[in-house]
This record gives sequence, C-alpha cells and structure tokens, in this order.
Amino acid sequence: MDYPRPVPWNLTADAAKKLIASAQKPACVVTGGSPEKIMGLAQITGASYLQLHCGESLQDTALIVRELGRYGVRVIKTLFPNTPDIERAAADFCALGVYALLLDPRTPDNAAQGGQADLSLYRKISLGVTCPVVLAGGITPDNAAETVRASGAGFLDIMSGLESRPGVKDERKVAALFQALGRRPAVE
Repeated sequence: MDYPRPVPWNLTADAAKKLIASAQKPACVVTGGSPEKIMGLAQITGASYLQLHCGESLQDTALIVRELGRYGVRVIKTLFPNTPDIERAAADFCALGVYALLLDPRTPDNAAQGGQADLSLYRKISLGVTCPVVLAGGITPDNAAETVRASGAGFLDIMSGLESRPGVKDERKVAALFQALGRRPAVE
C-alpha cells in the first residue's frame, strides 16, 4: 500500500483503511519508505501487520518495531536474495523483535515482475533465526504443496500465483491453493 514504486496492486491509505475495516480480520499492509511514513500508514489504516518491503535499514526497522509495538502492530521484514550477508541480516532483524521475516525474490526494483522462491536459501535462513520465515516467489496452486514439502515452509506469501490478471485475485485459484495444501480457507 502506498508503495514507493509503481505496482498494479497499489492502494491509497484511505482505500486500504476502508478495505481493512470491511474485512474485520487481522490485515497486513505491504509498504516501504521512511519510518515516519510507515508509522503514519499504520495509524491511518489500522492494519494489524506491516510488511516492510523496500530495503529498510536495521536502524529504521528497530524504530518502526518499537513504535508500532506500542499499539500491537506486528512488523514483517522482507529480505531479498541479494541482501548482503543475508544470514546475519536475518538474525539481526529477528533480534530486533520483528514478528517474522519474508524471503522474497520480488525486490523494489522488480516488484511488478516477481521471481521464483529460492528454497535452499530459505532453508539456510530459517535454520539460523528465532522468528518465523515466510517464503514467497512463484508459488501457485500447482506447486504450493511441493514447495512446502521441499522447503519445510510454515508460511507462504502468495500474490501473482493467485491472480487472473495483475492485481486481481482469482477465487478459483485461491480455492485450489487451499485444496492443494489440504486446508479450508479461513474466510468464506
């Protein structure tokens, strides 16, 4: 939401606020930028979770985690495969108190394109941290079960693999994903 670069799924803060209010469930906002901007978006939208997805520094993330923690907002910090010393970075972010990490091949520079999940890097990172690690990248109803089996991932971030066109989710693909994973959707 209010992503710093053009992407097909971008929402304004007001649109996100209305969507979150209508969901009546915990909601996650994906964003990035300065701590002030991010904390303001959390306040405006009422999101339960904020996913930092634009290369925020350790120092900025510490501030965001500390300030939003006062209001019960949890922070998910995205790491990209090209993150320098990614295993150390993962441990450092977990030590700050982020709720979870997200390993995503979709960087701010290729956010509209995506990429494939790196299962070996996921396993390496998740073994060295104390917080959950979410796996993202090219996951579809057709490969989700095998991706979970091969990686051991307990959490998946799925976006374009469930879309009929950029930014539009396909209900049949969502249902197929849950069926492939042997689960029922949380909402009906």
